Amino acid sequence: GREKNGIPNRQVGSELHNAGIPVRWCNTQGEQCHTKMLLRRSANSAALILGSANYTRRNLDNLNLESSVRLIAAPDHAIMQQASDTFERRWENRYDEKHSTDYAVYADDSVWKYWLYRGMEFTGWSSF
Repeated sequence: GREKNGIPNRQVGSELHNAGIPVRWCNTQGEQCHTKMLLRRSANSAALILGSANYTRRNLDNLNLESSVRLIAAPDHAIMQQASDTFERRWENRYDEKHSTDYAVYADDSVWKYWLYRGMEFTGWSSF
């Protein structure tokens, strides 16, 4: 219920969007969307990272203790198929659900906030 300023998510979203990578946001109603899911698939293997850790220097350097699990399996393994289906369902808002919303809804191209985020990420003086 605490209002956030969007740093670092909106600034990273802007970087991804400007690089041509599609971005959608959790369609929240005031709550925080904290779950992180990364699924990488190739012809022979799939890796799934699922948890609450942010993909930031502070979290990746183990300075902000969060938890995640990494699973490696064949891309056609039931867990990998379920993760892929879950992602697609949320991304596409299947079954008239409203999990995600367009990039433009929360886009923030503020130069000041971008450099604030970059400074916080560089120094580690942040909570993300």
